[in-house]
Amino acid sequence: MESNQQNNKRKSLWRNLAPTKVKCFTWLVARRAYLTHEVLKKKGMIVVSWCSLCGKIEETNNHLFLHCSFTTQIWAIFLSLTETKWAMPEHTADLLSCWIRRGGTKSQKAWWRIIPHCIWWTVWKEKKSRNFVDRSNSIQKVKWNYIVSFYFWCKEKDIEETEQLVELLGSLEERVL
Repeated sequence: MESNQQNNKRKSLWRNLAPTKVKCFTWLVARRAYLTHEVLKKKGMIVVSWCSLCGKIEETNNHLFLHCSFTTQIWAIFLSLTETKWAMPEHTADLLSCWIRRGGTKSQKAWWRIIPHCIWWTVWKEKKSRNFVDRSNSIQKVKWNYIVSFYFWCKEKDIEETEQLVELLGSLEERVL
């Protein structure tokens, strides 16, 4: 039988204000079911595995979305801005369960919960671009894509305290450029 804690994690994932397709994607990432090289190997495919973002290590779910040197730069712009002391958990599901307990006011919690979804979506889009379109963006461009997505997702859901959000985004932009 499922514990209340696991049930709450699952509910918080689906109550998030990220777009529905991104929530579905995040669900796959948290369950380690997104088709990374690790999953493809488990399904019996022969894959020469390397991370398309950093090129240094085998592509696993946890590496790609949490521990890749490319991805950690995206996490760092936000964590350093909010002065959050953070030790990255080992697994993506662990990150989501820790992340939902953070934030300030009700509206801050609303946009705070979007952050992992937006980072993972941005990382996935860059990976897809590199693997299937043979186009690679600089880390600054990827960070900028993250900020733009984050802003529009918040705006689309009418998250309150927009002045605070605009200040936050301005600070993020300074760190990217």
